[in-house]
Amino acid sequence: MHAPRTGHMAAWRAAAPLESGPARYAVDPADQYRRPYEGTDNARTAMEAYLAWEFGLVGQPERDGPHHFRVLM
Repeated sequence: MHAPRTGHMAAWRAAAPLESGPARYAVDPADQYRRPYEGTDNARTAMEAYLAWEFGLVGQPERDGPHHFRVLM
């Protein structure tokens, strides 16, 4: 049996308070999720192109030939 621990999260938070605002990184994170149309010069055009591509995926199985997938809507 383990001995009871004292402090838990409250002790940890007191030792190293959590930040609630934007984080401060030494370098920009490389794995940050960005929408396909974020950070472009023309976000509206990029967003519309992305949506056209995404909606085009619905018909992709029929264009690819024999398969065992069914599109649910």
